[in-house]
Amino acid sequence: MSKPFYVEIKGVQFRNKGAYLMLLACLDGLKQLPHPIELVLSPGPNLPYPERARLGAWQKLSFRRGGLDLTAVIGKLPSAMQRLFNRYGMVTEQQIDLALEASGFAYGDQWPLRFLQNTAKEVVRFAKAGKPFIFMPQAFGPFKSEASKAAMRDIVNHATLVFVRDPVSLEHVKGCVGTLPDTVVLTPDFTVGLTARANDEIPAITQPYAALIPNNKVVSKFNHANAEQLRSNYINAFAGAANKLSAQGMQCVLVNHEGKEDALLCDEIAAKAPCTIVQIEDPLAVKAFIGKAELAISSRFHGAVNALSQGVPCIATSWSHKYHAMMSDFGMGEYCVAELTEQSLLTALEQLLTHKVELASEIKVKAAALKQQNQQMWQKLYQAVSKTH
Repeated sequence: MSKPFYVEIKGVQFRNKGAYLMLLACLDGLKQLPHPIELVLSPGPNLPYPERARLGAWQKLSFRRGGLDLTAVIGKLPSAMQRLFNRYGMVTEQQIDLALEASGFAYGDQWPLRFLQNTAKEVVRFAKAGKPFIFMPQAFGPFKSEASKAAMRDIVNHATLVFVRDPVSLEHVKGCVGTLPDTVVLTPDFTVGLTARANDEIPAITQPYAALIPNNKVVSKFNHANAEQLRSNYINAFAGAANKLSAQGMQCVLVNHEGKEDALLCDEIAAKAPCTIVQIEDPLAVKAFIGKAELAISSRFHGAVNALSQGVPCIATSWSHKYHAMMSDFGMGEYCVAELTEQSLLTALEQLLTHKVELASEIKVKAAALKQQNQQMWQKLYQAVSKTH
């Protein structure tokens, strides 16, 4: 039997359904590698041990606190000590054969510089060890400080592949390095091809329904100085759309795509409009539920992808450049609402309802093309990994 191939999937988690879908998409694609795969995950509050254990994941032995990063030092422990840790289900960075970075959107000036710099150092270490470090399709930027540009430059110059999800992100990356190497590749979101899977968590709904998917980040006080006013406007916009759909005989279902914070937002919207609330833990069951909806309104990136990848017309409310780019991939750019008000959402909804049938047909064609691009992405990944192993 050939040696196990330890693959760390970084930036994923179980609470955020989008991040969970990216984990599943990675695992699905890795099945085609000519190696028996051993999954490695880093412990964290949104990656609790019981759920990691159900996936058979090894635990990454690392230590980062503030500016202190001992991960590389731990990886240099004597082999006998590393084998001892292996008995307890732990592996060090030195033992990992391939790293896949699947954060989705975590590198840019919105986040602490230290996070970007730590990742850059890790990418450089992998390159020196001759091991592949690959960034799965995700959004990047902007990078305005010289320090962030330098870190991103290290990433681009040393990563095996950097899959960039949209043209705006590509320009942000290009602004750090000038001429892009051919290891930086523009390719769409890679959860499009995941097959939905219904389970008994899905509620029985007998009438046509719309899936409304809110996002607390859009109105979070951690992201916005005027969060209180934004929250009020946001709730009114979603409630207004729900009231309109309800008046037309459609049941409105608020889908919690995240966790506790989104649950509070769902409750506040439901207090102002006739909505039911569902929280489904299995991300593929969430996708199945959204796939049966007549239409969707989503502030969650992968909530919108779940809808569109199954031919369900969707309005996206945007807080980042990644939304318009993703909607444009499906030919739905004009249904991306950047300045959300009750009126702007109702206007988009009226237009979508008028053209819903033809839009559904066009979206399915676009989704099929995006799935084909996903296959091409995986082929590039397989070729890159085979060169190093």
